[in-house]
Formats: sequence, structure tokens, C-alpha cells
Amino acid sequence: MTVYGRIEEVPEVGGYDQLVTPGFAPLAEFAGFGDYEAVAIQETGSGILALIDRIPGAISEYLKMRPESAPLMDESGASLSEPLIKEWLDRTIAGPFDVELANFVREVSHVGGTEVTFPGVRRALPPQLVLALTAWLQGQILQAMGQTYDVATISAAGAAWMNLFMLQLGIMLEPSLAEPDAPLGRHGAVEFHPYAEFAGFGAKEASVLRKTGPLLGPAAGGVVSLTYDYLLSRPESAGYFQDASHLAQRKMTLKAWWTKSTTKPMDGDFHSYMSKVADAHVKGGGTHPQVVIPPDLTIALMGWVQMRVMTALNTVAPGADGEYVFGKIPEPAAAAEIGQAWMRMLTLQLGILLKPYLAPPTAALA
Repeated sequence: MTVYGRIEEVPEVGGYDQLVTPGFAPLAEFAGFGDYEAVAIQETGSGILALIDRIPGAISEYLKMRPESAPLMDESGASLSEPLIKEWLDRTIAGPFDVELANFVREVSHVGGTEVTFPGVRRALPPQLVLALTAWLQGQILQAMGQTYDVATISAAGAAWMNLFMLQLGIMLEPSLAEPDAPLGRHGAVEFHPYAEFAGFGAKEASVLRKTGPLLGPAAGGVVSLTYDYLLSRPESAGYFQDASHLAQRKMTLKAWWTKSTTKPMDGDFHSYMSKVADAHVKGGGTHPQVVIPPDLTIALMGWVQMRVMTALNTVAPGADGEYVFGKIPEPAAAAEIGQAWMRMLTLQLGILLKPYLAPPTAALA
């Protein structure tokens, strides 16, 4: 078993050429998903295969049990295919991550027209529910890794898994994403996300964030510098910054987001704040209305962010008093639990950022 360290420090992977190709996801390289990440998924996926084999049944039972999804299921079982879920997970592990895999994901998730679903579900689901189920699955994978691997592996290989799920989510949602003509302009305080509980983000996860967030808060300056150095270095994103003043404004926005994400509760007020951020990305929104950020770039960037946050959590551990401390290596199960809370939160944030792109033309998505 390979020992995974920080993704940036991993030497070149030998013998695995073309595991990831542009046909899988054009923005995979931008998201930081390459051959090393593919190998990490293949090796750890084979190590937790027995646990992963239970996931199709778990997804089936979960969808039938949850009030958000149960009305969409039927008693005959025709609305679900556990073998198809298993095939999707097996192919997700095996790779290669190429156009053939991408087309398979499209085949099992594009229902027709603008309707989408989750792999293995044979009827349309609300796009935000597909996103929430992806967040729930992220937690299942991290939990399985916490039962099997050491913290270094959970951190680095878990980061690769989280990134891959974001890229696959982008493929699943393709038919339902469209550039709006104008911002939604509705920012009233509601719940953090309509499917937060469905995604597995509840009081326990909120408590983990409340206790661990302040430990990462001081890293705001470094986060901003790292992110914008990266965005300016990439041809996919560099052109979205108009001038020096625009860049300065965006840096302030990112710093505010990081501060709020690490210190504020995920509640209706946060939903309102993120909705305004989402509107600033679309035509006619923000202080630079001519700057339009495509949704696939937002999804890929969230994959990149999740990967970095996941690796940053490997020195946050529970303390003796029930609080958390920085600079201590956690036990694997604790690392997985902390990662679950953060990854689900970030995926739900992505759902808010995608609201304008997922909204029907004449009505805003609640």
C-alpha cells in the first residue's frame, strides 16, 4: 500500500500514463485531479472494497427511508438498481478516468431533457437532491477509510476521492445547468440548504465545524494567497480577473468567505450570504457584471478546494476536554469524522453557488 503524503509533494507516478484524460472532465487538471489522484483512488478503493460493496444497499435503503426521497421511490423496486450503483462504484475505482467513464456516468444519470438523477436511480431527482446524496456518499467513503487506513492516507487519498466526486457531480448535473439571464436576486434567510439533513449534515457535523473552524480561521491569508496564485496561473481562470482593483476585490471576497466558513454557523444567514456570492458570478451580478463564471468552473474549483481542505485537516484532533486542538495527529476515525463534516458542508455550499444555474427560467430555486 502506498503511503500518501501531501499531494503537492508526491513524486511522479510511474507506469500509470493516461489514467486521467480530458475526455473524462475537461477541467480535471484544473481541479488538481491527475494520475496520482487516480492511483490513490484505485489503491484505497480496492482496500475498502468490502465496505464499498455495502453502499448500494445503503443508498437504496436511505432513499426509501428519507422523507425527501421516499415519495419518489416505488415499492416494486423499479426505481432503483443496486447492481447499477455497484457497477458505477466499481468503475469509479477501476478507472481509467476517460471519456468512456464520463459517458457511462451520463448514461446512468441523464434522464432526458434537463432532468437528472443519481447513478442507479431510474427516475428524475431534483438536482439539489443529487448534490446532497453525493455529499452523503462522500461521508460514507471517508467513514470506510477511517476504519481501514492511517491518517496520512485518509488525508491525501481521501482528498482525491472528494475531488473525484465533485468532477462526477459536474457530469451528472450537465443537462440541468444553464447560464441565467440575470441574478436570482432573492436572498432572504432560509435554512442553510434544503437537503442539509439528507446530506448527513446535522447537529453533530455543525458541532464539529463550530469547534474546528476557529483553528483554521487564522490561515485566511495563506488560503487567499494560495488560491489566487493558483487561479492566476491557470489559463481556465486567469481571464476572469479584469484588473488589479478587480483582483483586490475578489481577494477580499475570498477572505470573507473563508472567515465566515470557519467561524459562522451554517444557517439561514449563511445561505443568504452565499446566495449573494452566487449572484455575483452570473450575468449582471456583482460589481463587474460583465464577468460571468461558468458553473463547471465553479464545480471544479470546489473540487480543488475540498482537496486542499481535506489535507489541511490532518493535524486537527479532538482534545481531552471535548474541544479540538491544532498540531496533533488525530486517530483515523476522528480524522474521517472531521473530514465528513467539512466535505459535506463544502458540497452543500456548492449547491448554493449553483442555485442561479439550476433555477427554472421564471422562478428561483428555494
